[in-house]
Amino acid sequence: MVCCCFFSVPFFCQVHDTWTCVSQGKIPPNATLIFEIELYAVRKGPRSVEAFNQIDRDGDKKLSELEISQYLKEEFARDGKKRHPSAHDEILADIFKKNDHDGDGFISAKEYNVYQHDEL
Repeated sequence: MVCCCFFSVPFFCQVHDTWTCVSQGKIPPNATLIFEIELYAVRKGPRSVEAFNQIDRDGDKKLSELEISQYLKEEFARDGKKRHPSAHDEILADIFKKNDHDGDGFISAKEYNVYQHDEL
């Protein structure tokens, strides 16, 4: 996948807390820079803490089948697409099959793949 990005260079740009005139360099002021960016890979990153907390209605830091079921019903209603009645149960079963690694019937934050960082 290739994407083009356009950037406009202001007449002055800040370098090391001092203002330097761009026109003294090789890029003229008010120039438009065009970058061609190629996407090499897409990786599955950590899921958001916010989404986990939204689903975790009782705040016990683990997702029950009931909590995920309610969340799915709300999402299905929100997008308005018609689905076969069995789709909900199949998706719910698949979520637990892929995410409940210890088989305790709950999906913990670790199993959900939520990484909390102090710097974020």
